Amino acid sequence: MTPTPNPLPQGEGKPSSPSLPTPMRVVIIGGGFSGVMVATQLLRRAQNPLTITLIEPRLLLGRGLAYSTVHENHLLNVPAERMSAFPDDPGHFLHWLNQRGNDHAGCFVPRKLYGVYVQAVLDTAIDEAPAHARIEWIPSEAVALLPQEGRAVVRLENGQTVQADRIVLAPGHFPSGDPTVADGSFYQSQRYIRQVWGPDTLNHLTSTDAVLLIGSGLTMVDIVLALHAQGHQGVIHVISRHGLLPQSHQSSTPYPSFLKVPEKPTTLRTLLRRVRQEIVEATLLGRDWWAVMDALRPQTQALWQALPLKEQQRFLRHLRPYWDTHRHRAAPEVAAVIDQLRQSQHLQIHAGRIAAYQEHADRVCVSYQPRRGSGLARVKVSRVINCTGPNGDYRQIEHPLIRDLLALGRVRLNPLNLGLDTDAEGRLLNAQGKASSLLYTLGPPRQGGLWETMAVPEIRVQAQSLAQSLLTQDA
Repeated sequence: MTPTPNPLPQGEGKPSSPSLPTPMRVVIIGGGFSGVMVATQLLRRAQNPLTITLIEPRLLLGRGLAYSTVHENHLLNVPAERMSAFPDDPGHFLHWLNQRGNDHAGCFVPRKLYGVYVQAVLDTAIDEAPAHARIEWIPSEAVALLPQEGRAVVRLENGQTVQADRIVLAPGHFPSGDPTVADGSFYQSQRYIRQVWGPDTLNHLTSTDAVLLIGSGLTMVDIVLALHAQGHQGVIHVISRHGLLPQSHQSSTPYPSFLKVPEKPTTLRTLLRRVRQEIVEATLLGRDWWAVMDALRPQTQALWQALPLKEQQRFLRHLRPYWDTHRHRAAPEVAAVIDQLRQSQHLQIHAGRIAAYQEHADRVCVSYQPRRGSGLARVKVSRVINCTGPNGDYRQIEHPLIRDLLALGRVRLNPLNLGLDTDAEGRLLNAQGKASSLLYTLGPPRQGGLWETMAVPEIRVQAQSLAQSLLTQDA
C-alpha cells in the first residue's frame, strides 16, 4: 500500500532485517510523476538495504500539477498505449486500463485517471519490494540542504531534518511568472489569478463574465475546458504573443527516421530546411506533417545537444512557439471543443503583448499591442488568469530550496536559463561546474540540456537510468 504521511521519518515500508548493514537513504524531493517513478524503480531494483524518503506536501503522491486535476475533460495529449510508466514494458498502462474493464487503445484518457495509475504503480512496487527496502513519506517542503561528511541533512519547512546519502531533486513544474508590464501593481489584485490551479481560480465568476487568459498553450486549453464544463457563457479572451493554438492529434502510422545526428556542429537553419523538405516529401506520399514530427522525437535530445549554444538560443527566440504548438498537441476531442467555441465567438484569440491594466470597480481594462498593426487594442474583463504555462527560468523561482542551492553555489543555472546544469547522468553541477556525488535531478530541471524532457516517455527513461546509477554507486 502507499505510505501514509508520517510526522516523523520512520516509514511505512517493510522493516529491514537487523542482521543487514545500515541502509542507504535516498531522499527524493518531490512526489509527482518524476519522484514517484524514481522511488518505484529503486524499490524494484534494490539488492541491498535501502530506505527511501519522499518529501511531498501534496495530499496525494504521483499527481503533480498535470494529474491532480479533477476535471474529466482534461485528457492526456498522448494515446493510452504510449503512456506506460515503464520503458521496458510499453503495454503496462493499457493492460492496467483493460484490467479495469475498458478497451482504451487509441484513446486519450482523463489525466486524473492517469494519476490513479501512477499511484497504483507505486502501491505495487511497495507491496512487491524486498524486506530490506522500505519507503516513507513526509508531507512537508524541503527548504535547505546542509552537507555533512559525504552525506547531507535536508531541512524541512515543518522543522524536521532528514539525513541523506543521495538526494534526488524532482520538483516537476514550477508555476508561471507574471507577464512583464511597466506597472505590475495589478498583479496584487483579486481580479488576477497567478496560480492557475489554485482553489479559487474559477470561483466567484458569473456565467456571463468576460475572462482574459494570458497564454494560448495547453494550460489555456485546460481552463477553457473547465469553464465550458461549468456552463460559462461569457466571452473568453486569450492573448499571447503569437496567438498560436496547440494543433490537434491525428492518427498516423509510424514514419521512418530521416535525420541523423550530425558529427559536427550544425545550424538551426539547416535542420529546419531538412524537416520542411521531409514534410513536402511525406505529403507527396500521402502522409502528413504530424507523422514527420513524431519521427523526430526519439532523436530530439541528441539533435538539441548537437546544436551550438547560439543556435539553441536562436531556436528559443524564433521557433519555440511554433515547435510547442506542433509538438505538444491536444487530443482530437479537446481540439474540437476549442474549434467550436472559436466559431461561436465565445473564445477569441488575440496575438499581441500586454501593455497595461486599468482596474475599475466592476472590471479591468487590459491594453495590448497587437502583433500586427499600430496603436493599442483593449479588452474589458472581470478576471485575468495567467495561463502562460510552467516556468523553467530558475532565476525567477521563489522556492526556498532552489534559492538556497543557487545562493550557496551547490547548483548552477543552465546556460539557456532553462532549469539547472547537469552532467549526462543527471548529476547536478555546482557553481564551478563540478558534478555532485550527492545531488541528482530529472525531468523539467534538465530542459536546457535535453530540451525534450518534460513528458512521461522521457521521464520514465531517466527515472530508470537514475535509479540504476544510484544503486550501482552504492554497490
